[in-house]
Amino acid sequence: MIKNPPLIKKVVEEMGGTFEEVIPERGCYNIHVGGKVFLITRKFRIAKNFISIAGATTHKDLTYTLLRRRFLPTPETVFFFRKNFEIADATTKLFSLKYPIIIKDSSGSNSQGIFPYIKTPEEAVAILTEEISNFRSLIAQEMIFGKEYRVLMLDNRVIGALEMIPPRVFGDGVSTIKKLIEEKQTSTHRKTPIDSVLEKILKEQGFSLEHILNAGEIASIKKSSSLAEGGETRDVTELVNKKIVSICAKATDAIGDYLAGIDIICEDISIDPKEQIFGILEINGKPDIYIHYNPTFGKSRNVIKDIINFILKLSTTQKSNLSKKEAC
Repeated sequence: MIKNPPLIKKVVEEMGGTFEEVIPERGCYNIHVGGKVFLITRKFRIAKNFISIAGATTHKDLTYTLLRRRFLPTPETVFFFRKNFEIADATTKLFSLKYPIIIKDSSGSNSQGIFPYIKTPEEAVAILTEEISNFRSLIAQEMIFGKEYRVLMLDNRVIGALEMIPPRVFGDGVSTIKKLIEEKQTSTHRKTPIDSVLEKILKEQGFSLEHILNAGEIASIKKSSSLAEGGETRDVTELVNKKIVSICAKATDAIGDYLAGIDIICEDISIDPKEQIFGILEINGKPDIYIHYNPTFGKSRNVIKDIINFILKLSTTQKSNLSKKEAC
C-alpha cells in the first residue's frame, strides 16, 4: 500500500501543482498549488484556531477527557502515570471498571503497547505493575465489541470512511491454519505472533493452529484491526448514519481540529447509534490518509484533493477576513 508522501505528490501534480522536498528526513514538504505555497509533514493537521491543543489527540487520556466533557459516547477509562503510580490507587481505579478491559499506552499508535481482554482487576493490577516502568502513562478502558471503523472528518463532513477488518486467513482445504498464517506473513509488514493469545482467539472460533479449514472458510487471527499484519479495509463512506456524522463532527470540534480520523466501534455504521452499542475509541489529529486509497473492498476516495482544496479555501477566507480588519 502506497504511503502518504508519494500519494500527496501524485495528487498535487494531478491538480497542476508541484511537490517540493524541504527536509525529507523529517518528512517536511512544500506544496505549490493554486498560486499558494504551504508546508506539510507526512500527515496533514489543520487546527481550527491558534490555541488548539496539539496534544489533544497525542495523549489518549486527554482525548477521553475532552470527549467526556462534551458528553460524547466513549468507553469508561482510567489513567495511570509512571511518576506517581501507586498500587493501592491503581487497584481502586481498576475495580471501578466493568470487565473485560484493555490497557494501552496513552501515547501509543499502530497497535503497539496494547494489552487486551483483561478479565479481572487482579490481572490488570499485575500488568500495570509490570509495565508502567516502560511507559510514561497508561490507560485502562472498558472494552466494547462490534466492528471497527475509521471515519475521516473534514470541516464537519465525512470525506472517507472505512470498515477496518482484522487480519484473517482463508482455508484451502489442505493447509493448517498455522501454515496459512506463515504464508500470509510473507507479504505483511509485521508478523502476528503465534502465541497463547492467538491460540485463544482460534479456540473461541472452534479452531486450533493445526486445524485445516475448508476451502473458503475463514479464521480471524486478531480481534483488532492491524493493516501491518494483513488487516483489510472496506469503504463505507456513503453508508455513515447522519447521527454518527453529527457525533464525529462534535468530536472533531472537541479537539479543535478541522481534520480528524475518528476510530469508532459499533455493529453497523449505517444504523442510528442509539439503537446499538456505539463508542468512540480514539481520535487521530494527523490521520493516515493513504488508507482511503485502494481499499480491499469498495471505492477509492481522493481525500488528499479534498484536503488541499479545503486548505486553499481556508487560506483565501482568512486572507479576506484579515483584509477587512485592516480596512477598518
